[in-house]
Amino acid sequence: MTVFDRCDVSTLAVVDTALAAARRLGHGHLGTEHLLLALLQHRQLLPDAVATLLPGDPQVVIARLAGIMGEPPPPDAELLNTLGIDLERVRSAVRSTFSEDAIARMQQPVHQPWQPWRRPTRRCPSLLAGGMGVAPRVKRAFERADHHARRRQRLAIAPADLLMGLVEVEDAMSNRLLRSAGVDPSQVRRLLLDAAG
Repeated sequence: MTVFDRCDVSTLAVVDTALAAARRLGHGHLGTEHLLLALLQHRQLLPDAVATLLPGDPQVVIARLAGIMGEPPPPDAELLNTLGIDLERVRSAVRSTFSEDAIARMQQPVHQPWQPWRRPTRRCPSLLAGGMGVAPRVKRAFERADHHARRRQRLAIAPADLLMGLVEVEDAMSNRLLRSAGVDPSQVRRLLLDAAG
């Protein structure tokens, strides 16, 4: 049983929104910053006292994130163009040399017979991430969220538990973003504990 199996429907919706945010920002991983952005978009799922304390506009947090991490890398065609290589001319040369559907065939998976000497990948493919990597701090945040939910005798991880997990991972990017927006993660933690009763 994975930690995602312990999430309730609302938390899974938050994770889906976080994955979409990571893709939209051009990041190749799911990080705590993406979960924070998703929780800001789903603030109605959090206790009122916590929701009002969090930054109001997710775009402000995105701007702060871009300031910290920098802009995502440009698409391949732009990078090649800076080197004086026109990607469309390369593709057209491939089509004329091999065939019209050469590029499409190149993207299709090739069947390889079973090779016992090859080890399976050690990458942690998330059932939700669709091949996107998951940052170690996200895993720690989910472990903390699961611990918090179990301590409160909840059957599933709620969005408030996920936020608690995020603020308990001290070196998480989400906490850095909260601090840069003037929100103290320890105050968020106290409000979440008060709301949990």
